[in-house]
Amino acid sequence: MGLTRQIAAAVLWLAAAATAAEPLAPRIANYEIDARLDVAQHTVTARQVLTWHNTSTENAVDLYFHLYLNAFANNRSTFMRAAGAELRRWQRRKPEGWGYQEITRLAVDGADRTAAIEYVHPDDDNTDDRTVIRVPLESAVAAGAVARIEIDFTAKLPKVFARTGYAGPFHFVAQWFPKLGVYENGTWNCHQYHATTEFFSDFGVYDVRLTVPRDSVVGATGVIEDERDNGDGSKTLRLHAEDVHDFAWAVDPRFVEIADRFDDVALRLLLQPQHAAQAGRHLEAVKAAMVRLRDWLGPYPYPQLTIVDPGHGGGAAGGMEYPTLITVGTTWWMPATLRLPEVIAIHEFGHQYWYGMVANNEFESAWLDEGINAYFETKVMDEHYGHPGSYADWLGLALDGVSVNRWSYLAAPQHDPLARAAWQFLDRRSYTGVSYAKTALVLTTLERYLGPERMRAALRLYFERWRFRHPTARDFTDALNEAAGEDLDWYFEQTLYGTGVLDYAVTRVDTDELADFAGVRVPPAAEAQDPPAVKERRYRNEVVVERLGSVRMPVDITVGFEDGTETAERWDGHDRWRRFEYLGPQRVEYAFIDRYGKLPLDVNLINNSRMRATGTRGVIRLAGRWGFWFQNLLHLLTGL
Repeated sequence: MGLTRQIAAAVLWLAAAATAAEPLAPRIANYEIDARLDVAQHTVTARQVLTWHNTSTENAVDLYFHLYLNAFANNRSTFMRAAGAELRRWQRRKPEGWGYQEITRLAVDGADRTAAIEYVHPDDDNTDDRTVIRVPLESAVAAGAVARIEIDFTAKLPKVFARTGYAGPFHFVAQWFPKLGVYENGTWNCHQYHATTEFFSDFGVYDVRLTVPRDSVVGATGVIEDERDNGDGSKTLRLHAEDVHDFAWAVDPRFVEIADRFDDVALRLLLQPQHAAQAGRHLEAVKAAMVRLRDWLGPYPYPQLTIVDPGHGGGAAGGMEYPTLITVGTTWWMPATLRLPEVIAIHEFGHQYWYGMVANNEFESAWLDEGINAYFETKVMDEHYGHPGSYADWLGLALDGVSVNRWSYLAAPQHDPLARAAWQFLDRRSYTGVSYAKTALVLTTLERYLGPERMRAALRLYFERWRFRHPTARDFTDALNEAAGEDLDWYFEQTLYGTGVLDYAVTRVDTDELADFAGVRVPPAAEAQDPPAVKERRYRNEVVVERLGSVRMPVDITVGFEDGTETAERWDGHDRWRRFEYLGPQRVEYAFIDRYGKLPLDVNLINNSRMRATGTRGVIRLAGRWGFWFQNLLHLLTGL
């Protein structure tokens, strides 16, 4: 270990030590793991000591653990049954391409419980699934007591698939150790691993020793405190992480390491050699997210962030978040104006806040991290790279975050509500479109209703109240109601718990000329006098707007007249329709709902505008109508 590396490690250790003085989180599940990676066999053999604090008010008569890697053991697992086309590709793999997890010894407070291990299936009746185990105890862990659980295990990594595995010399080791569930009110929350689910666990301290080939470059959760050459072609790294709820690591001898800093945070960027020229893009994106989330929510609290670029063939390990470690993704040919690497880096860093610190249950309420994070992703991208081409400004196509989210949401807008367990969605398309994109649009629409300052204050309150804890959907809505200063449940009931859509339309723009009096006057005729002759044309104009969807929101309507003047109307949007009438010398030319894009949740922007039906011809009128429809097309394409 060189002098420079020793100094850097000492600095990071001191920073971590300062943090240790006052825990940020309740340290409920604390892991000591000693692991060895065999890069030829793609296996990890390890011994784990878990110190678990029963912080509930109930005694625990058993323990539940996740064995995530068993999702990749065969085609009968619950994960693989729902994997669709991915499963068909997997079934053609050689046996060594599959993955699994095997426990060879498990003891609780010195009592061997290996023989008592049983596989359970809390979410379905799939007896072939091996991703959750129950361990009955000889003696219950009393409320407030501490248990020591020793586990010896082997983890066989799959060929890279769904966030973990190997591809050539690249190994990404995630969800690799037996991971304790969360004990809540006398019940274990420990779901099976599904094709659309991620994770949920308690905070703690991780002390991990990793033995790897000597030429390996390692990126991992936490801080590398020590690195020793074993003299046998291997080396052992000692890592430490506090107030986190997972641990992942990457190994590749080809990594190009680039060091940088942001405030007091050390940044380690581990790139593939063919992507080294894109180092600046990744670091700029991460720093753009760090500065804005610091200012909007609060500072990133850990001493280090590691950014990992997966090796060739390992793309399925990219675009993932773990405490203090994220994986990104790019290609050697990626043009600067196609900002996919930036989007991934910003999104995954955002998860350090939404999942990392605010640690909701990703199985049961995926939108609470994925959707809120997608909203902040669009905010950072638009502010840093500029609207409307923040996501892409390539080959004449300019895309921003609202446009991207609209396209994803509109692929399946009505199958599932946000408030649904991740494995219960119709399919992956619905899960992604709703949990990510719809949530982002729900929050963007709410921001445009409340205003940016009130929205930011509301989300900051939620973050500050629930960081290093496990919030629910009700906790989220309570915080927003409180900070906004009004009851927003009318909005949340529709958008979080319902499957209805928001769709307002202009359905009629008519004009009738007012004529002189015609017909028979009803007696007493002597009291009636003929009105003065009409000296100028006057018109009765009618505009009708309708609510075609079930979601109700206040709506702004702009009505334009032929002399170029406009009038603004406001409708509460509750009834099925609303008529506006105008009497005067000018004819209405057009009506436009939500002209300034306050309702990005609206599923059909084409019907938001309408021109008066007319037979008038001529260059001027034709040009005016073309301009109107061109504006309408832009409105549709850009999701303004």
